[in-house]
Formats: sequence, structure tokens, C-alpha cells
Amino acid sequence: MRRLARRPAVDNNENERGVIAPLTALLMVVLMGFGALAVDVGAMYSERAQLQNGADSAALAIAQACEKVASTAPCAADQRAQAAPFANGNALDGSSNVVSATVATTSTIGTVDVTTETPAGAGGEHFSLYLARVLGINSVEIRASAQARWFFPTKGRTILPLVFSPCEFVDDGQPHKILIQGGGQDCNGLNPSNQAYQGGFAWLLPNGTEPCEVNAEIGVWSNGSTGAAVPNGCMALFETSSLAGTTVALPVYSITNGLQGSNAKYMISKWAGFKILAWNLTGQAKYDPAGVFQGSQKGIYGTFVGYAADPGVFTGTSSTPTGTVFGIELTN
Repeated sequence: MRRLARRPAVDNNENERGVIAPLTALLMVVLMGFGALAVDVGAMYSERAQLQNGADSAALAIAQACEKVASTAPCAADQRAQAAPFANGNALDGSSNVVSATVATTSTIGTVDVTTETPAGAGGEHFSLYLARVLGINSVEIRASAQARWFFPTKGRTILPLVFSPCEFVDDGQPHKILIQGGGQDCNGLNPSNQAYQGGFAWLLPNGTEPCEVNAEIGVWSNGSTGAAVPNGCMALFETSSLAGTTVALPVYSITNGLQGSNAKYMISKWAGFKILAWNLTGQAKYDPAGVFQGSQKGIYGTFVGYAADPGVFTGTSSTPTGTVFGIELTN
């Protein structure tokens, strides 16, 4: 009879000895790669955000500067020197490179395109990576671009229900006393029959969501309010000095329908920026520390100025300049 010999027991742990060390080394490389990815990607996002902020601020600043001189001395096409301070000012290390900053204009609109990047170091590298170097990736090129435009809006909303006569719209940088309809005659507007219409400004009928707001549009008739009185709900704005020194956007009309009070209509032709300095209206609506208004004079005193309107409130683009109100916005 044959006897079955028992096979010696196999030590599985013995066969697996020596596997842990290389496996650990392999996993360490993978973990370091993920660590490099996390650290370097975070740094890249931060750098990209700084470059984008620099490009955005440069584009907006150049658009605002170029709008001011658009009608007299258009900006040069190359604006890299003007963009550099804004690009560098938004970099944590104070250094970025403006690849390009260009301006393109038409008669009423202009666009500014700005591209920034991380400046190249001595070795030609742009944005140096850290842990990713273990994977053979030493640097990357990071860029950001922005586009801004300026435009002359046609439609908007004013916080005061006022409309100016075209003869009062004098953009000379000097303060002007503008008398109200029915007060002493300052200058005249015209009705559709070219007849003189007395008064330097008039009240519009509020039609916005707030008590004194007026939505108006160039080329569209706006309804007048009754007589020379401040419209209902607006008196509180003029009973304190809070409006003094405030710049607002106000419409300018070209002609009227020749009627008075609530039957009056005004054809809006422009938007004007107006810095309010003093006023003397009905009742307690008076702020006139310098004594600009004499006797029974009723009106408003201030200076026509440029006004950068909120593009969320002012829209549309005219084929011709429309006063001193302009919009500036990022378009890309």
C-alpha cells in the first residue's frame, strides 16, 4: 500500500515579500504627481485671475480715457504703455507683460482689446511650476484677454424727472443757472411749429419703479408733468442738501408738442450729465448757499459734465454722439 506523503505547507507571505517596497515607491510617485497637480493648478488659477483682472481694468480705463478725447484727438491704436500700469498693479508680484492693447473706433463707438501674460524669466520660462517639475513640466504660458467698449446710449433711466431745453445744454465746464418753465425766461425751446416755448427745463411725468424715476429714449416723446410744481413723491429729494454735488444723467429735448402741464410732451434728443450745485423750486425745495437765485427766480444750478452711465441701465447705440452721457462695459 502506497502512503501519501503530505506536501509541505506554502507560506504565502513568503512569496509576497519584497512587493511592498516597490509598490510604495510607485504609489509615492503617483501621489506626488497629484500633489504637484493640486499645488501647481492652484497657483496657475491664481496667476490667471491676476492677469485677467489686469486686462479687465486696463481695457476699461483705456476705454474711458479714449471716450473723453474721441471727438477731438482719437487715441492711438497701440495702447500698451497705457495698459501696463493697470496690468502690473493687479499682479501680486507687481509684474506682468502686456502682449497687446489696441483701440479701434468709429464715429460713436470704440473698442479696446487687451492681452496680458506672465512675463518670461531669464531662462525664457513664463510661469514656473513647482512640484510638476518631477514630471518634467517646468513652466507654462498663461495669458488673459479682455475687451471693453464705449458707446453713446439712446435709452436710459434718470433718478430725477427733469428735461432740459436744447439751448441750455452748454457743455463748457462752467456752472449755469437754468430757470424753470413759467419762471423768468432764460432761453426758449421750440414746438413742432417752431414757436418759442418758454423755460430752460421742465418736469417729466415719472414712469419708473421709484417715485421720481423717468425712463426716456432718444427719438421718443416723453410726457410732461403738471405745471412748475415738483412732481408728487419727489419733494423729499429737494428738501435737503443731499443732492448737492451729485452728478445725474438727464434728458435733453429738441421740440415740444406746444402744450402745457400734463398735456406737454417732449421729443428727447440727447442725454446730458449734470452736476447739481444748487436749486430753488416750489415750497421748501431750496438749497442755495451762494444766493444764485434772485427774487422769485425758480430753477436749478449746475454744470454739464461727462457721465459714465451704468450699461445695465443705459442701452442702445446711436449713429451720432448723444450728449455727454456715455456707457463703458466689458464685452469679453
